[in-house]
Amino acid sequence: MFDEPHSPEWIDNALKRGSLNKGKFLTDNHFHSYYIQMKVINNLKVRKVLEIGPGENFAANYLKEFGFQYFTMDIEEKSNPSILSSIENFNTQDYLNDYDLVCAFQVLEHSPYKNFVPNLKKMAEMSKKYVFISIPYSGFGIKLSLNIHFNQNLRPTRALKMFLPSMKKNRIYRPEYVDEFPWAVHYWEIGRKGFPLRRIKNDIQKTGLSIKKTFHSNNLFHYYILAEK
Repeated sequence: MFDEPHSPEWIDNALKRGSLNKGKFLTDNHFHSYYIQMKVINNLKVRKVLEIGPGENFAANYLKEFGFQYFTMDIEEKSNPSILSSIENFNTQDYLNDYDLVCAFQVLEHSPYKNFVPNLKKMAEMSKKYVFISIPYSGFGIKLSLNIHFNQNLRPTRALKMFLPSMKKNRIYRPEYVDEFPWAVHYWEIGRKGFPLRRIKNDIQKTGLSIKKTFHSNNLFHYYILAEK
């Protein structure tokens, strides 16, 4: 009946150990998602970035070392964010067009879908040019890759990809789960009933943003959308 990714007991134990969300980047798929985030941001030649919900601060710490002015927004004080707030409760008035790029990866689904467009509008207000997000994609995929190695740096890759939405019902949570672990709740995911990809794209365009690029990382659950003002 319930579609909770983790039991309350599992989350409680992880919190007590201080191990919640620790070490995710040590898996191939999670590391590739971090790599994609950093690669896209670096290739856009931006310098001042705001990330909403930085998680372990993996990308933030690396890009700071790489010379970026990299700022973060989070509700968790222990993550030492530049701005201690949720995007829902944040007043953007003092931050209009303050960043070259505003991003949020696997974050926006933790708020009801009615907040999706308002949250994107706030991100766009703070950005001079780019908004870069990733959202969970519930589905089934296949990827066939051919890698050709000539030397250390030149590695052409050819890939055949196919991904289909799961069309599962939206996740159902116990009320006490939502109350105790609101940050662990996925209110919506691309590919589930009521949330086809075209709906998400249409709603993004309603904010005035223009979608420039969409793609999966090697973790097919992570779907990336790069938009421009």
